[in-house]
Amino acid sequence: MKRVLIALGAAMLVPLVPLTATAADVPDPLAPGSHQVSETGYTLGDTAFQPPNFPGPVELTGQAYYPTDVDNGPYPTVVLLHGRHATCVIDGQPYPSGDWPCPSNGKPIPSYLGYGELARNLASHGYSVISVSANGINSADAMDPSYGQPARGELVLKHLDLLKQWSQQADGALPQNVAKAYDLTKVGVMGHSRGGEGVVNAVDLNSQREQRYGIKALLPLAATDFERRIPTGVAMAAVEPTCDGDVSDLQGVHYYDDGRYRIATDHAVRHVITVFGANHNYFNSVWSDSSGLPGSGDDWGYTNAPNSPCSPGTPTRLTEQQQRAVGTAYMGAFFRYALGGESAFAPLFNGSESVGALGKVLVSYSPPSASGRRLDVNRFASWRLAGPNDLGGQTTTSGKLTSKSCGGGTDAYGSCLRWGQASSLREPHRGFGFGGVQAQSVSWTATDAVLANAIPEQRGDVHGYKAIQFRAAVDYTSELNKPGAVQDLHVTVTDASGHTASAPAGQFGKGLEYPPTNAADDVVPHLLLNQIRIPLNAFTGVDLTQIRSVGLAFDATPSGTLTLADLSFTD
Repeated sequence: MKRVLIALGAAMLVPLVPLTATAADVPDPLAPGSHQVSETGYTLGDTAFQPPNFPGPVELTGQAYYPTDVDNGPYPTVVLLHGRHATCVIDGQPYPSGDWPCPSNGKPIPSYLGYGELARNLASHGYSVISVSANGINSADAMDPSYGQPARGELVLKHLDLLKQWSQQADGALPQNVAKAYDLTKVGVMGHSRGGEGVVNAVDLNSQREQRYGIKALLPLAATDFERRIPTGVAMAAVEPTCDGDVSDLQGVHYYDDGRYRIATDHAVRHVITVFGANHNYFNSVWSDSSGLPGSGDDWGYTNAPNSPCSPGTPTRLTEQQQRAVGTAYMGAFFRYALGGESAFAPLFNGSESVGALGKVLVSYSPPSASGRRLDVNRFASWRLAGPNDLGGQTTTSGKLTSKSCGGGTDAYGSCLRWGQASSLREPHRGFGFGGVQAQSVSWTATDAVLANAIPEQRGDVHGYKAIQFRAAVDYTSELNKPGAVQDLHVTVTDASGHTASAPAGQFGKGLEYPPTNAADDVVPHLLLNQIRIPLNAFTGVDLTQIRSVGLAFDATPSGTLTLADLSFTD
């Protein structure tokens, strides 16, 4: 895996990981663009909107960020939605309140202003951004059976309605020429925490409208997934912070897991961006300690695990500024890639490259089912490892290799952990109460262990793909994995003439590293499936038009236990 060097402020000059050579074909996602940026706030009042079936009034307040040269627009539109947070600062009181509207001795907490770094970066690259306030929903969502999630979706669409209205009139809350700078046929939405589930609802509600907005990119950030909605038909990237002390079961990963094989005709790409050492709050500057506002702070403190690798000041934990740099880099690049068509960012989102100096970030990528860009070899979704794979060839094992199907059940017996620890905090992919990611937990006790997948002759021409990839997780509860040690294996391909080539998986990413853990009563580690992606040009001396087998050879370490899913050829 390559890393891209980035331009950083003075406080970020010390990298968390060694810097490597610049990948010249991938832009620096934190570098400012060529556009000057303007911004302005707007509000129609604290009780201006009543979402359908919601038990309270909601404000229509937002901040607009846009290229100053508005007359050269319109520019692609990005809408940002914060999550659940306290709503008011009360004079003379150290604690915030959840009232709405705020009492006469209080003022609103401006959570919607917490994504300014991301918004200004995007605007400088030719994107028009609005960040919207949702304090009214946060105040009353506990009284709503749907936790305010449909209301959050309605709020996003209402602001798009306002932009459309203001572009057609001279006396709107935004100047008409500014509103015209928002291209509503190219829209991306980001939601944080409950806002993440809110923008998933916005996508769903928009699809039911007769006149739809062109929502083409969806980013749930540290999101909830109470309703278990499955977004399809839109490019999606779920950001999961491993030190999340709020949505600590990382349930937002379901938006990737549940949708990847949902509809055979789906043309949407999916990504998971796992940010190691990031907490829940620091993506939003208003929710961070440095804001000084009541209700802000490090959500990791909720866990009461002082010796955790997520504890502040440890090498594996990000500071406020580092975390917002990661967020700006990956979220901004995602919208520029998926919404704006800036294809130079593709290597960041298929996981073949990463952003240097920002710590450990791993990306999983699922190309569209309907595009011919993915050839599934073995989803590992069968209850038996041996038997037909997803291409109709036989899966066979040899050597000292054992396996069990796991992950798909909704109770303790479906656990992929050797402890059988039935905890949604430990296994985000499980999806308790619903079927999770059915996978295979494989163990080996000698270096002769091999898992081979035969490929039928009619499916053996793979030369048009770019990589072999799969997802894997190191079982930190298995005694076969040495604590703290990196696991490894070889991926092998064999052609019709019997020629075989292999490549070490560990050379192509950090997905087989042991998860950080050294504390009791902690919400980490998680059993997280990480992508291993090996370029096909790593396999030399074989005929890629006549491949007959793809295998995993567990010959790099004497023993181990891994959870496996989603073996495929991809673009």
